[in-house]
Amino acid sequence: MGTSETVRVRQRWNGSESAEIQADALQALRVRSEPGGVCGAFPRGFLYGRIWCDLIPAGALGHVCAGADRPHELEVCILPADNPPALMQRLRARART
Repeated sequence: MGTSETVRVRQRWNGSESAEIQADALQALRVRSEPGGVCGAFPRGFLYGRIWCDLIPAGALGHVCAGADRPHELEVCILPADNPPALMQRLRARART
């Protein structure tokens, strides 16, 4: 993947807000099917990755932080409906199984 390739991500699989980020900035890609926390069950597995919060546009995905904990990692969801099939295939190939 080249550094100019972007990927559209969401904070949650069913979130309404999305943001474009550099695909190469995504780390720890994996398919996740368990919700964790108090969220409802996922209908199927979704591709997730981690990114440093200072690599997303300011205020994107409803994320605002300041102070000593900046930057920190965020988990983001990558949906096939938001991204081209070839990009999704390359990202899935990078995912941990």
